[in-house]
Amino acid sequence: MTTSTFYALLLYVLVSCFSIAISRKEQDVDYKRIAIIGGGISGTFTAKYLSDYDENCLLDITLFSAPPSDLSKQKEDVIEQPRGETQAYDNHHHHQGSRVSSTVLEDGMVVELGASIIFEGNKLVNEMIHGDPNKHLIKVEPYSVGRDLPEEDKVKMNTGMGIYNGKGGERNDDNPWSLLMANMTSAQVEKTMLWRYNLDLWRVDRATKRALDSFDLIYDILDSRHEKTFMESPNDVWKAVGLAYAASVSFDEYLDSIGVSSSVSWWKGLFLGKQGVAREELYTAINICNNNQLNSQMTGLAGLVNLAASTGKLFSIKGGNDKLLQSAFRQAKQRHDSVCQYKNIYDDGESKIKWVDKMVKTLVSEFEGSGMELFDVQGKSMGTFDIVVLAAPLQFSGINFLGKGSMFDSSVLHEIPLNEMVDSENSNANEHGHKNALGTHLPSSATRPYTQVVTSVISNANLNVSYFHLEPDKIPRSIFVTQRGRDALNISSISQITNGIYKVFSSTTLTNETVAELFGEKAIVERVKMWGGKRGGATPAFNGGGESSFSTKFKLYDGGHGAGAFDEGSALYYTNAMESAVSAIEISAVGSKFVSKLIARRLGLMEVIGDQVGDEL
Repeated sequence: MTTSTFYALLLYVLVSCFSIAISRKEQDVDYKRIAIIGGGISGTFTAKYLSDYDENCLLDITLFSAPPSDLSKQKEDVIEQPRGETQAYDNHHHHQGSRVSSTVLEDGMVVELGASIIFEGNKLVNEMIHGDPNKHLIKVEPYSVGRDLPEEDKVKMNTGMGIYNGKGGERNDDNPWSLLMANMTSAQVEKTMLWRYNLDLWRVDRATKRALDSFDLIYDILDSRHEKTFMESPNDVWKAVGLAYAASVSFDEYLDSIGVSSSVSWWKGLFLGKQGVAREELYTAINICNNNQLNSQMTGLAGLVNLAASTGKLFSIKGGNDKLLQSAFRQAKQRHDSVCQYKNIYDDGESKIKWVDKMVKTLVSEFEGSGMELFDVQGKSMGTFDIVVLAAPLQFSGINFLGKGSMFDSSVLHEIPLNEMVDSENSNANEHGHKNALGTHLPSSATRPYTQVVTSVISNANLNVSYFHLEPDKIPRSIFVTQRGRDALNISSISQITNGIYKVFSSTTLTNETVAELFGEKAIVERVKMWGGKRGGATPAFNGGGESSFSTKFKLYDGGHGAGAFDEGSALYYTNAMESAVSAIEISAVGSKFVSKLIARRLGLMEVIGDQVGDEL
């Protein structure tokens, strides 16, 4: 045998042994299968955070949802309908999908259908933007349409805003506008606001900044591995950062607590302008626009989060905010695949992070926590998982939560106790109250309906100035409404996206007559979006705090209890528990990271620090 032949055979043997070792390593890995139900901010961010914690490549993650727009040929949840028609359709109503969505018009213009603006102080969202490996997440000014506009269109754009109070009435016979700041300079806007609202503006601004300082403490808790930072529920989170009071009272009650006026005294009016009308005008208009709810219906925390936008810079993502979802999932997949392939964990090239475009209809927890099997609407098994994360509102997820087996019968099905409770009739939170034998219920935050908002995009539109009693040079870009104005219009807000394009938020679908009355006979309804379909909604109905703001736990069900061992066996987690008292893009991201931390601790993916090294809180 020649020397070269010997070395060739030796190399062959080494490569063969190495390949066998890889295969055995793949077979020996005890993967933990995780299912994430919902592909919005909560679902995609959870996938990313879990992949970050999975340094030893132990997770197999499947996300079930309608895909983000550029992962499929059709825009998610965009209602394609005949031009000029106003009936709402929902071609993905059966999915536990995202409430962040945009649409592309025929001329390539991008219009946000849901959450339109992002606050610069949102740390988790900004981290996701900066982590995008392809640098496709580009910050642009709010209302940007994804492409450059002709200069003539920019010139024709209106600026400023107005608060519409409806026609007629004792206080407003001649002028239906509570506030009108169209096409003003910044100095004029500041002077107008200070004269009308003065001290109340200062009080609310100070309270908002204090709340933001408290909220920033959440990021320290999320980054810590101290055992006390693994919060069991959002209630624990708000208590830890000093926001429990704001989260538990109505926004009206919160305004009372910081001294904001609720009425106008004649003598104050002589010196302090219109102090006392800020509640019914400015703050009502902001909350109706963002949540379609009044101050008395909002929690204090939800109202403060809406006002955070006034304390810093705002932006959108070029091409649509739903690109954030796409990037989060791709970051999860790319990081996990690159790290695990580098460690030679996989020998078949298959990714362990997958997106499946299917609806989950039933969850069945096996006896003694041996796994949770998911089924689609046809009753077909979608796989058995160690951990399931519900990243969609429980209220309209449409999922039946069942357990299988007992000490006496391995095949019997029964309702599982969500949040330590169980519905005596049916496990579907859409239909029942999840009442157990002791007569207690799931918190109403997990069963109450969401407030419906319908988004309509109107083209070839010209605002009817005579209807709104406006002069041609006094047309605001954004129209907000008081309670009375909403009742008169059945509209939450109107915004000019660009010349001839308007976006309208309303409680119900606009009729053809309403569209023609507001925007002219030639106006065309391009898109209509009814969030969550007829049984869903865009934002939680906060019901003014109190018991309504009490949250479920992040862990809805622990299968390990059936085996007699805590933190062993399968488990169900709930990211949207975070929405019990407040709802926003960053809030969803925060819920995702708290849940991901709990899962990482349960599966031994992170080292937990105890009191012996000092209390970090």
